[in-house]
Amino acid sequence: MKNFYFIVFLVFSYGLPMMIQAQEATNSKTVMPLTLAHRGLSGLAPENTLTAFKWAVAIGADSTECDVRQTADGVLVLLHDQNAKQTTGIDVDITKITFEEVRKLDAGSWKGKQFAGEQIPTLEEYLNVLKGTKCTPIIEIKQPGTEKDIVELLAKLNMTEEVFIVSFYSKSLAEVKHLEPRIKFAHIFSWPLEGSAESNAETLAVKLIDEANKVGTNIVSLDHGMISKKLVDLLHEKGVYVWAWTINDIPRMNTLLDWKLDSITSDRTDILIEVIRQRKK
Repeated sequence: MKNFYFIVFLVFSYGLPMMIQAQEATNSKTVMPLTLAHRGLSGLAPENTLTAFKWAVAIGADSTECDVRQTADGVLVLLHDQNAKQTTGIDVDITKITFEEVRKLDAGSWKGKQFAGEQIPTLEEYLNVLKGTKCTPIIEIKQPGTEKDIVELLAKLNMTEEVFIVSFYSKSLAEVKHLEPRIKFAHIFSWPLEGSAESNAETLAVKLIDEANKVGTNIVSLDHGMISKKLVDLLHEKGVYVWAWTINDIPRMNTLLDWKLDSITSDRTDILIEVIRQRKK
């Protein structure tokens, strides 16, 4: 009887969608990826390239994240910005050119001569690099409207239950959930704060839980500047997992590990892994 009243309390206090998602996560024994390589091992290799992802696997990262957009002829490719200038030097909208044109761009020289000729990879190439490894693919939807093609590709590669999909776009996450409920996903947030993260913790917790409930997830991925120990504790109490991005500073890594973050994103995941190793001694 006590269990019955506890369940009723959870439903009405925290929302049915969150509870259902939390139960799904429990049933599937979802493992949170503690170390997340940001766009691959992007501190050392050119971001969103196969080299960066292979290096993330090689150092033992739990997961690695990529940014997905789509070319004019419908090919899913990996690029953070819609304009390719930052990583290729060419001022061109990646969504307005064909995949053949994309392949001619040099996405590596900006990082170093040794990476000259590195190409912008496809999402399928990325997934094939990670398939069968212990490194979980994290796919960030940067371009709404690509959800169906992403879900279909995951089905084609038999990787539907091996990935996490993340996005700032709540509609994209809701669409993914509608198309394929088995896919795990996290809602990304970056909100400006007035005052300290600590003083905003209670207000943030309420807003984050509400937004997560709307799309049916129990994982939030936060700009680490929003995070305080109080916020982590409040969210964990409600069954919400907390991911943080992007942390390259060792003292901050240690602080977030002390606060029991569920996942930490870094450009230098090699350093993060060493920090964790030293803490276990």
